[in-house]
Amino acid sequence: MATVHNPGIPYVGPIAGGLHDGLQIHVSGTPEQHHNGFLISLQAGGSIDPRSDCAFVFNPRFTDNQVVRNSCQNNSWGAEERHGGFPFRKGHHCDVVIHVKPHHYSVSVNGAHFCDFNHRLQKHRVTHITVEQGIRVNNIRFEHGGGGGYPPSGGASYPYPGGGPIFNPPVPFVTGMGGIYPNKMIFISGVPNPNPSRFTVYLQQGSQHEPHHIGMCFDARFNLGNDRNVVVRNPNQGNWGQEERHVTHFPFMPNGNFEMIILIEPHCYKVAVNNQHLLEFNHRVRQLNLIDTLRIDGDLRLTQVRFQG
Repeated sequence: MATVHNPGIPYVGPIAGGLHDGLQIHVSGTPEQHHNGFLISLQAGGSIDPRSDCAFVFNPRFTDNQVVRNSCQNNSWGAEERHGGFPFRKGHHCDVVIHVKPHHYSVSVNGAHFCDFNHRLQKHRVTHITVEQGIRVNNIRFEHGGGGGYPPSGGASYPYPGGGPIFNPPVPFVTGMGGIYPNKMIFISGVPNPNPSRFTVYLQQGSQHEPHHIGMCFDARFNLGNDRNVVVRNPNQGNWGQEERHVTHFPFMPNGNFEMIILIEPHCYKVAVNNQHLLEFNHRVRQLNLIDTLRIDGDLRLTQVRFQG
């Protein structure tokens, strides 16, 4: 079970362990007096402006005394569903639970079943949850019903980072990370260009391009020289090290949203894309404290970068 405590609003974060049948997402908080409603969105990507495709939007509106449910694909909203009562009051605590079922989302409010919403978007595409507008959130909790997920479960808690996410940064993107250490996580969300050659993620020392110490260079090559749809990894310690190329699949698509998670382990970097484990890369620059900068370059648009741990 993973829990996000007292997040800032708007909150945008990955669904820990991925969306699957049996997952329950709890959002506990208090609707604020000076707002006209709030919104919970399960979506295929971490962008809210422009908004990623939404599998399910749950939007209580005090102006209408109705809860509007909908989906959005390619910036086009679907048919609204509004039937049912209105179990929310401003200033009164509420607990919304979204239970993922094989054919629909089942929603309860304060322990009572409220509505069902049939799947309109494939579940495996859903990577993020957003909570927006007029609610003060105490916690967002993911209960997997025995599922594993990535990173490995075990009662771990991944609190919202104090600095918050970086939305829509320019490319090339360079930022300090405050060092790396076991259990630190780096979340990178973006969209490769329509006709990409490559994009590259560097975990490195300092901000210059290709410095002497690069802990991991992750080079996603769509069409570069003789390379087609491969991920090349190597380090640099004054000279480039031996490349690693084996992956079971190439998870990136031109013009397709992705979220990449890099988890620093004591002996390696673990990388997942769209909630699927992709690869491990053993540390060759063993002094992890040297690696203090993230650099992202190439043929992509970044939608969000954030750090946890």
